Amino acid sequence: MDDGRTVDEATVDDAVIEDATVVDVTADGSVTDDEPTPPAPDEGDHVDGSGADGSDAEGRSDDGSDAEGRSDDGSDAEGIDGDAALELNRRFAEVRRAIGALEKVLLQGPRHYSRRELAEEQGVPERLTAVYWRSMGFTAVDPDTIVFTEDDADAIGDLAALVEDGEISERTFATLSRGLGYHMGRLAMWLTEALVDEAKAAQGMTDAQARQHMLEQIPRFLEVFEDQTLYVFRRRLAAYAARAGSEVLHMAATEQDPDELFPLQRAVGFADLVQFTRLSQSLSGSELAHVIGDFEAICRDIVSVGGGRVVKTVGDEIMFLADTPEDGAQIALSLSEAIAAEPGLPDVRVGLAWGSMFSRYGDVFGPTVNLAARLEGVAEPGAVVVDADTQRAIEAALPGSFVELARSVHELHGIGDVEAVKLGRGDAAPLSLGL
Repeated sequence: MDDGRTVDEATVDDAVIEDATVVDVTADGSVTDDEPTPPAPDEGDHVDGSGADGSDAEGRSDDGSDAEGRSDDGSDAEGIDGDAALELNRRFAEVRRAIGALEKVLLQGPRHYSRRELAEEQGVPERLTAVYWRSMGFTAVDPDTIVFTEDDADAIGDLAALVEDGEISERTFATLSRGLGYHMGRLAMWLTEALVDEAKAAQGMTDAQARQHMLEQIPRFLEVFEDQTLYVFRRRLAAYAARAGSEVLHMAATEQDPDELFPLQRAVGFADLVQFTRLSQSLSGSELAHVIGDFEAICRDIVSVGGGRVVKTVGDEIMFLADTPEDGAQIALSLSEAIAAEPGLPDVRVGLAWGSMFSRYGDVFGPTVNLAARLEGVAEPGAVVVDADTQRAIEAALPGSFVELARSVHELHGIGDVEAVKLGRGDAAPLSLGL
């Protein structure tokens, strides 16, 4: 802005309907003013003030028309009549108003501090403010640009104080803020997309209408979302703490000397939709999203009911963990059975292995993980495949509950020859979702 005001001091009245500009949203989620500061140009970008399409810094192109299609004589450019231009301006203003109002609710106050001022106010090194902001996933800001609110200052100061007091290292400081930024960013995306999908399905809105409706809904849902986020975080933290305690007690009771490289004993599985690439080429975007949504919902429900945990999903594949080999077998077979029963979904193939691994920041690694991933690749559509050692561990835990259907040797990339066992259901009853 040219008048020295911060973003929060700019009112909606600044958006003149007759000459509205496109809302610009920065990487930190804030709304810029009418004249947003452009990002640093990449190699090959225009740096003389003109756009890549030949328009100048004010949006005026070589033919004299401006960004909204008006030429110097005030007439509309070909293809956009006066009514369409006014409607477009009206929509710009509505979106700008909705985003501005939402930002005021979310940020809980105006922006007071630059990064340099925040560091001085909180008494923390300036480098920690930069590390925090970057680790949260936001674009770097100039040390003297006013960006931060009182809440920003408190959040950064509270975590940085742990470093200053010697309770955590700077590396852990960055790791914690990176984890919070990543997972809260995913959660924010998940919640907003759920509202968009609801508006499209229930009210027949277009995607653009549904997204504007979502912007208007969030202030009403904010308190519920915040309460739910804190509640679920506490419950999940309690569950993970209990699991860690069980690990310690188990090792103490058995006088087990854990493998320091791969200290965790877990069943790990990969489930992948068969021929998904071919299927995706025949579906529209909304149909494809529906298939992925159904697949993920079924997988998450079954893994949870089976006592396991979803590690991550990547498109048409899901990775899960279980604490015992028999739980892993139950989850794997239940996934295959449930997805086979869904008429709108292709078959799934599952690879499962039991063994040692190590965990870092929500993911797991090690030879057992690699083995399970390779076993998935040799499974037939609808089948669950385990290695011979995992099959023996399952049988020892619950004799007769799961059976061997076939056995064959496969050369797995990076691993070598592995005896693969196709697993079937024996006496064990299928999982019930209780719905």
